[in-house]
Amino acid sequence: MTVAGRWMAVVRIAVGLLFLESGIHKLSWGERAAGLPIPALSERWQQSLPRRLLEFAEKNPLSWYRSFLYHVGIPHARLFASLVAWGELLIGLSLGIGLLTRFASFAGAFLTGNYFLANFWMGLCQRNLDLLLLILFLVLGCADAGRSWGLDGRLFRSKKPGVSA
Repeated sequence: MTVAGRWMAVVRIAVGLLFLESGIHKLSWGERAAGLPIPALSERWQQSLPRRLLEFAEKNPLSWYRSFLYHVGIPHARLFASLVAWGELLIGLSLGIGLLTRFASFAGAFLTGNYFLANFWMGLCQRNLDLLLLILFLVLGCADAGRSWGLDGRLFRSKKPGVSA
């Protein structure tokens, strides 16, 4: 494993933990089955997302994305709340353990790209954070970052002699 591969793994794990933590906070863990908590979409997240989408739509200078928020996002806010929460959780978990990293990275880029477009009206600090995450996801996906310190390296080893994952 190269030094660059190790650093790519550190970045992958850090971004994964960031998204895992964000997804966990959008879920509640109340009910139990066989003594284990069952995750469900938190009531707070379900109630706050429609208000946030309306705020993003009202102030968004991108007319085509504003229209998307008004006509698709807000009417289906419950579905989007579920997709965002579970998407962040699964992307974070996938990146954290390095499993299906390429797929998770491009899913993360899609999700972060939508965050970038939704809050395009906000200041540079917020947009730059979303843009940085978008670039990180693209780099992680293109570099196949799960092969270092991840399950992808174990599952998808190269069959060529002399080539190591």
